[in-house]
Amino acid sequence: MQLMRWIAMLLLSWVLAAAGGAHAAEPVTNFNVVLLQPSAVLEARVPSVDALAEYIKAVQAALREAVAGREAQEKTRQSVGGFIVLAVRPGLQSKVWIDFDQLLDLEVRKQIALKVGAVKPFEAREGPVVFALKVALWDGKESKRIAPLPAEWKRSAAAASASAAAPGAAPPEVGALVESIWND
Repeated sequence: MQLMRWIAMLLLSWVLAAAGGAHAAEPVTNFNVVLLQPSAVLEARVPSVDALAEYIKAVQAALREAVAGREAQEKTRQSVGGFIVLAVRPGLQSKVWIDFDQLLDLEVRKQIALKVGAVKPFEAREGPVVFALKVALWDGKESKRIAPLPAEWKRSAAAASASAAAPGAAPPEVGALVESIWND
């Protein structure tokens, strides 16, 4: 429950920060954090709200650096919204998926994956912690989707459904899905 209150406070602070007056195009606009697992799972796996908060702040800084670093090259500025999907698992391991509403320049994707992937994660317990940051680049519009579904996840979920014993079986839980496609 404390985790949910903290997320709500974080979202409120982002809304208030974004409510400022007119401004130049920003490299990254943060909309919210999308929790992709039930709160009971998150509470068991996240060691502390502060650890998660620090990780999110560091990821946001890395994302901004990755996008703003391309600032000199006007042609790579794409106004687009979507998600930066993150998974953290025990052993200080993390994985990043990029899921934007439009195809993102390959060099920008590489920079985002490199910079965000280099952020030291918190120590997860008992399994992966999976969440996403809903963002926009260069004053892009907020994605209308409520949750991400990276292409790699779609392929894996489709394969799992095709091989499931019962027709119409439920897709795997997101933590299990992430573990099944995690490439070391």
